[in-house]
Amino acid sequence: MAEAGLDQLVRLWDEFRTLRFPPGFYQREPAGECMVMMDTMLAGCVSSAMNGPLDDRRRDILQGRTAVLEEILPSIGDDEYATKYFTHLHGMAVLAAKLDTARSE
Repeated sequence: MAEAGLDQLVRLWDEFRTLRFPPGFYQREPAGECMVMMDTMLAGCVSSAMNGPLDDRRRDILQGRTAVLEEILPSIGDDEYATKYFTHLHGMAVLAAKLDTARSE
């Protein structure tokens, strides 16, 4: 799983890097969550997961922020591009968590 998961994560990361942050979400905070911070924290953890096992702090951030983003996603459905962007980010975060778990098994 680890090798195939890493290949898929790298591909998703490359796609994600071509996307621009949704302009309407620099100030919008669904459920009181700063989406700029959400993006920064999750992208940082995904990037770290591509380079090796996560430390406990990054693992906790990845799991916690992924769960929060999953709860927020339905509330941003009014913005098609933001939904695409944050769904992609969520998918990468889920895969990064699975990859990290597979590495520790």
